[in-house]
Amino acid sequence: MDQRDGGLMDLWLLLIVMSLATYRLTRFVVEDTFPPMLWVRHRLVGGWTGPDGETPVYRARWVPQWLADLLSCPYCASGWIAAGVTAGVWAVAGLPVPLLCWVAVWAVGGLLAAQEWA
Repeated sequence: MDQRDGGLMDLWLLLIVMSLATYRLTRFVVEDTFPPMLWVRHRLVGGWTGPDGETPVYRARWVPQWLADLLSCPYCASGWIAAGVTAGVWAVAGLPVPLLCWVAVWAVGGLLAAQEWA
């Protein structure tokens, strides 16, 4: 096995790890009930009921609709999160064809995050 075969295997492993990181961060932003993130999401997105189950929580007036949509859509959020993960890995470790890596990571991370079982 020469050096090029090892490099290809490293790239596949890196893409898998990047996709899983994108999935986890997307779920954290869009779905998780971790109290600080839940509070931020409720204030930015709104539309849910409060902790008592009856009091409605509305989106703040200064929050644009596109930001509320971004934080409530797993596909939308995963695109931006994948861009950040890809840019970070590209800056630290280097990536061949970072644009293609970003699209691949976005696809896998978004598909995983949108599943009901996730």
